[in-house]
Amino acid sequence: MSNTVTLRGWVGTDPTKGFTKANTFYTRFRLSVSEGHFDRERGAWVDTHTSWYTVVCFGAFAQNVAESVRKGQRVIVMGKIRVATWQRADGTYSKDVDLMASSVGHDLALGIAVWNRRRDEPAGRTSSIPLAHIEGVGPVDPATGELPEVPFDPDEPPFGDVPDYPELEAGDVPALEDRPSDELGPEQRLLSA
Repeated sequence: MSNTVTLRGWVGTDPTKGFTKANTFYTRFRLSVSEGHFDRERGAWVDTHTSWYTVVCFGAFAQNVAESVRKGQRVIVMGKIRVATWQRADGTYSKDVDLMASSVGHDLALGIAVWNRRRDEPAGRTSSIPLAHIEGVGPVDPATGELPEVPFDPDEPPFGDVPDYPELEAGDVPALEDRPSDELGPEQRLLSA
């Protein structure tokens, strides 16, 4: 059974970066996802419930997310849910819901974004094949500033495979010290669209 989900919500914390015990670069941030409905009497959208997720990314993808995502931005995240149980200092147990992301992007229904291709090679790249020889990656045409056109193949799926994430054990990705509460102050109030 697949547990791949797509969530649309608000970034609740600036991304934090680090390395796992296996020296894999990671980025994580908190995501608030609100359920709501349009209240005709008030003439406004009303949030009825907010769920918080920790979004975790690895490798070069994690570097892109760390450089692109900021607190307060609306994003769409696709990935797999992982529920982690951990023990507090007082001996009680708690659960975290992590989303092991395979894709993160800004929600263009509510804003404008500019996409830039990374000019450097992804971290940890071990292939000896130059990037220009990999399908879909090539040099920018200096005359037009455009990327070469890649022919459309209707038999090819529109999205790549979901990346395999390293096997994680308890403690590989440190617990978040400062978790936002479900209650936001007036200056932090995030409204659903």
